[in-house]
Amino acid sequence: MPVADKANLKILYVEDEPDLRERIRIVLGMEFQTVLTAENGRDGLDIFHREAPDVVVCDIRMPVMDGLEMTARVRKSAPGTPVILCTAFTETAYLLKAIELGVSAYVAKPLDCRNLVQTITRVALPILQQKELALARENERASMELLLGRSPAMQEAIRQAQRIAQSEFSVIIQGETGVGKSHLASIIHGLSRRRGGPFITVTVSALPESLVESQLFGHLKGAFTGAVATTRGLFEEADGGTLFLDDVDCAPPAIQAKLLHAVERKQFYPVGGVQPVHVNTRIIAASNRELFHEVQSGAFREDLYYRLGETVITLPPLRQRGEDIMLLAREFLLDICRELERTPPVITADAALMLSRHPWHGNVRELKSVMKRAALFAGEAIAATDLADVMTAVKSGASPEAIPQVQSLEELKRDAVRQALAATGGKKMEAARLLDLDYSSFKRMLDRYGL
Repeated sequence: MPVADKANLKILYVEDEPDLRERIRIVLGMEFQTVLTAENGRDGLDIFHREAPDVVVCDIRMPVMDGLEMTARVRKSAPGTPVILCTAFTETAYLLKAIELGVSAYVAKPLDCRNLVQTITRVALPILQQKELALARENERASMELLLGRSPAMQEAIRQAQRIAQSEFSVIIQGETGVGKSHLASIIHGLSRRRGGPFITVTVSALPESLVESQLFGHLKGAFTGAVATTRGLFEEADGGTLFLDDVDCAPPAIQAKLLHAVERKQFYPVGGVQPVHVNTRIIAASNRELFHEVQSGAFREDLYYRLGETVITLPPLRQRGEDIMLLAREFLLDICRELERTPPVITADAALMLSRHPWHGNVRELKSVMKRAALFAGEAIAATDLADVMTAVKSGASPEAIPQVQSLEELKRDAVRQALAATGGKKMEAARLLDLDYSSFKRMLDRYGL
């Protein structure tokens, strides 16, 4: 059996009969990744302390140290380790002693190999589940490191995100523009029990103040001029999932009060409504300002801050975590090259030095933009001169080859929306995320362009 198909367990089998010991070792080796053997309890105990097996299987009657004595010592040093006793003897005294020691199972001799394997698998099930959970978390962590970075500050953010994801706590993510707040919010949602529900993003600062309440909480037909139909708000659209409120510090005072009510009561009143709408929506809020300073200045409600900020994660700017720059640069380069179906160019030493020394005022968003343009226009290698051209183009908004635009801005936007819808099979929320737009802005663009 291939190693990958074997149960990820280390088994210690203690048996004084050499032929039986070897035969069972072979059988167990076909089912479990590691099998250790010993001929008596004393040798078995030495191996146990040295190798820390997951499960111990031992005979009762053995020379030097019998199975009961070994079991007592194993239970004393590692009470959580399952012990299975095997014997042909059925004296009541032995069985009572085994029960007193808290053995996990008893298998009679002559051994039925299938029964032994099934017994080991049964008693080791909690251990296997713990190992699978640990592996899943490690894989999540490795994936998050590629997306966020490996610097100490980001490691702490990753640890917080993994813990928070399994809870229902409200979260505030703080950091400069472009550090990856929305990305971290989507990761938390993806790791949570709500991952099967919607993840809806709204940038509060992008909403006209007169429409913020209607966009968030919806409205009834006739609630105001132009309200020709009853419309659900984003709070209700995100029911069962997560609502990401970006730039939450820009919420007007009246909206802050209504947000507080919705978060605390899990209900709200649509504009023009008298019946409450009940929702089960988790809130992740973000700000590029230090929200507590906004509280101290009186610009943000203190009670709302503490209600939204049951946990606060602060993402440092990219310039303060230099070890992440090359990791993220290579990952962005690989992503865009996969999309372009081309071989990734090599980043030369002088280019790597330039990337590491650049101040990255636009943070991760700027780095991603630079690497996308570099992948598009580079040959087999990306040198410092190539990056200099790309960085200049990013700042000016022009392409490195200064190709004049023949389409109007509105035409470009309409084409981008069409392409995003085509790429996502018409799924509007995914298309909005692809264009890095909040859903409400994307819906307005669909209406404007008749799409």
